[in-house]
Amino acid sequence: MSRFHCWLGFSILLLCLLSCRRIPLYEAESGVYLKLDLAFEETVRSHVGFRTPASVRVCFYDMDLHSLVAEEFLPTQGGFIYVAPGQYDMIVYSLGTEVTQVDGTDVRALARAFTGNAGQVLKVSKSDGTLPRNYNVINQPDHLFVGRLSGVHIPVHSTEDPTVVIESRMETLLETYTLELSKLENAASIREAHVYITGQAPSKYMWDGRFPSTPCAIFFPLSISGDEHSIQTVFNTFGRIPGVGSEVYLNVNVTTGSGARYQWIFDVSDQFDNPDNTDSRIVITEPVVVPDDGSTGGMTPSVNDWDAEIINVPL
Repeated sequence: MSRFHCWLGFSILLLCLLSCRRIPLYEAESGVYLKLDLAFEETVRSHVGFRTPASVRVCFYDMDLHSLVAEEFLPTQGGFIYVAPGQYDMIVYSLGTEVTQVDGTDVRALARAFTGNAGQVLKVSKSDGTLPRNYNVINQPDHLFVGRLSGVHIPVHSTEDPTVVIESRMETLLETYTLELSKLENAASIREAHVYITGQAPSKYMWDGRFPSTPCAIFFPLSISGDEHSIQTVFNTFGRIPGVGSEVYLNVNVTTGSGARYQWIFDVSDQFDNPDNTDSRIVITEPVVVPDDGSTGGMTPSVNDWDAEIINVPL
């Protein structure tokens, strides 16, 4: 056999070996970028203690069983995700909240945000003692940003294909209201003030935004503004629970410098329900007259024929 024929045979053998070699053309868990847009409205930024989140958790759910099958942790601007090709529902939520907690994420419909109990029960009743209603008091939630994507297709990605970009807008799960007492008198006597507001949701489900059925009360402090004739503050809530038995009563508690305590109760259900209240403002126009600091007296009678009692309970 000539040298040429030997070389030709060797070349054919080499080509056959190469044709049987497995060349990895696909990387099944790469090439998908999740781009996030966190929506910060001015009312959100203005809330005392608001902090921009630094990271998020991405939950991937089976389309048929709705169970959690994968997760990723990313910075808030987004990043590459590494999950097997397929169809998913996705929930993206921000991390690093101080008060708001999350549980139930193993199942899509049970993923919810909530806060802990404040260790108090607010009892609201008519001044004659009738129609008593008890509200468990929870801590005011801080902002949790949530994005939802349904039926997202994660393709098998070729190294020659362009990166697939998935976009999700993340908005706060909470509602933010501005509360104003517009006719305050003798504010100089106030040492501290705080509010209990009833008819609120103790939690909220992240996938569809539904509420539980039992309303609660939220507690938050008030601060005296530069104008001594008004109090204005911003507060967060998961939302107002609609329906009979979830009326919204605003219980304003004031302690003067001498330690005397006073309360006023206002029914603000109509302001929460008003569709024209697009600015989410709760304004109390009735006069709130704080007695002189030298006065004595416990809790004053409430307006609208309602009384309130704070009951401490062990946590």
